[in-house]
Amino acid sequence: MASYAQDTSDSGAGMTGMPETEQDSNFAISSTLGDLQHLTLSSKDQHVQQELKHILEKYGKAIVVQGEKSKYFIEMVERVIDISEVSARETKQLDEHVKRLAEELRNKEINIQQLQATISVQETELSRLQMDLSRLERTSYDGILMLEIKDYSRKKTEAQNGPTSFYTDAFYTDKYGYKMCARIYLNGDGVGKGTHLSIFFAIKKGPYDSYLKWPFQRRVTFTLLNQEGKEDISDSFRPDTTSSSFQKPRRDMNIASGCPMFASHSVLENPREGFLRSNTICIKVIVDPPPSR
Repeated sequence: MASYAQDTSDSGAGMTGMPETEQDSNFAISSTLGDLQHLTLSSKDQHVQQELKHILEKYGKAIVVQGEKSKYFIEMVERVIDISEVSARETKQLDEHVKRLAEELRNKEINIQQLQATISVQETELSRLQMDLSRLERTSYDGILMLEIKDYSRKKTEAQNGPTSFYTDAFYTDKYGYKMCARIYLNGDGVGKGTHLSIFFAIKKGPYDSYLKWPFQRRVTFTLLNQEGKEDISDSFRPDTTSSSFQKPRRDMNIASGCPMFASHSVLENPREGFLRSNTICIKVIVDPPPSR
């Protein structure tokens, strides 16, 4: 039997390790398909085309010998390449779309934060306006201040250990009149400290001061109301027209004047007297109207 010798003049003579039978060639194709499948699953889209072309270059000559099967395989690979190109474009478009969405989301988050800050400011302003409205609703324009002091015992103890006094809301002699307030010392002030409730009257700077008569000359009366219908405790005074307390205010409020020994604690706090009920006392301040002409 004649021995088999490879023709070195053949165009494929330079290829070593190429399949010599159809079975081997089929094996090469199968191997190529496996490589192709692996690369398609594991490689990033932007590298798929390059890797597949490398496979074609590596196995091209082995595939040619398979005729129509090889042509079908090449067409299949080229289709995968086309699909990979489309996939790469779609992936790029998707990445750009995701980036746009992320940017829009960041902008919306910033807008939400700005809106929340605006809402917080508006809520603060609304709360302030509500307090102002409530204060205006309580404001008297007839020269009479009614003051109900609840939780008297606790507030008196606080006056002993902390701030010794507090100011009432402003009230007016009339709509365009003097602006005034009272200052209360539950534990007393000066000669009444520790033994009496002290009460003082103060003139505040008002919007119509330029049209009013100065010094202030109207009589002021303080009254501790009895809550059992018994006799009230009252004291009154007429302003000292030479005192700075009753001149036209140059600052927000003049120095207060009044009664440091207005009501003794021994009477005020005695349950039988009727001034303290449900831990509450009631004080009334009256400024006389102007004398009739």
